[in-house]
Amino acid sequence: MNVRDAIEQRFRSKTMRMREVLERFNDESAERVKVGANWNVRDLAGHFVFWANEAADRISDITKGGHAPDYDLDKVNADVYRKYRHMSFVMLLPQLRAAEERLLTCVRSIDPAALIGETPIREWLDTHLEHYDHHWPSLKEVADRA
Repeated sequence: MNVRDAIEQRFRSKTMRMREVLERFNDESAERVKVGANWNVRDLAGHFVFWANEAADRISDITKGGHAPDYDLDKVNADVYRKYRHMSFVMLLPQLRAAEERLLTCVRSIDPAALIGETPIREWLDTHLEHYDHHWPSLKEVADRA
């Protein structure tokens, strides 16, 4: 297994773990159940739709030597929250699956040699892998209570 395959496997593991929990919710429960002080389950799904697509959008440029954008995370996350706030959870789930698959397709396009060591693309992907771990405890907690 090369490093790209290992990264893909890590993404699949994290997305499947999250997907298994998200699929326990419906529109009503995803709206009602909070995952943190301000977001509900639906908001978290929208958050991940955006960031999976954003990760995929940037892979090609970063692999070719570009730099990761310098985000104002509070502003971006607030904009994402407003964008997806009016969508139903059952509409967001297929979008999330599509975004995650798109991201995995982009990961598979990376030359494995570009992922060896502390390269910009490796750091970009590691950041997004850690993003799943960042939100996992709160999602797991509400799933365990449900």
